[in-house]
Amino acid sequence: MTDRGCETVNSGTFIDLKAIRKKLDLSQAELATLIGVSERTVQSCEQGWRNPGQAVEKAAILLLVAKWHGAEMEKHRCWESIGCTDEERSNCLVFQSHQGHVCWLLSGNQCRGRDLKTWVDKKEACFDCPFFLELLPDGVPILTPDA
Repeated sequence: MTDRGCETVNSGTFIDLKAIRKKLDLSQAELATLIGVSERTVQSCEQGWRNPGQAVEKAAILLLVAKWHGAEMEKHRCWESIGCTDEERSNCLVFQSHQGHVCWLLSGNQCRGRDLKTWVDKKEACFDCPFFLELLPDGVPILTPDA
């Protein structure tokens, strides 16, 4: 990943930054300011010259969740929603740190017995997770390599 918040275009699945920005009703400059990157970075990602890096993806999704839930966000607890056992909870950093409302954002945790150490692991597990879909019923706009 470069220091500009983008990755060179390659295979993989990435969020559709432009679709998220439009859902948030923000200009490119406003989104760039909120997630701490340059406007040029947002433009490059939206034009397909670069893919959003993991920090940009996480920040954009967090803004979507916050817009959807606002102050109520912290009331959501993934372990309650998906019915984690006591054993699963004891091995979960998200449970131990009481961050169930942002479980999808935090890497290095374990969910349903599966180690989720990287953002790629998280996207694969979380974007289809019933709890995540409660947070964002419309899901996350994504781009595929063929898009």
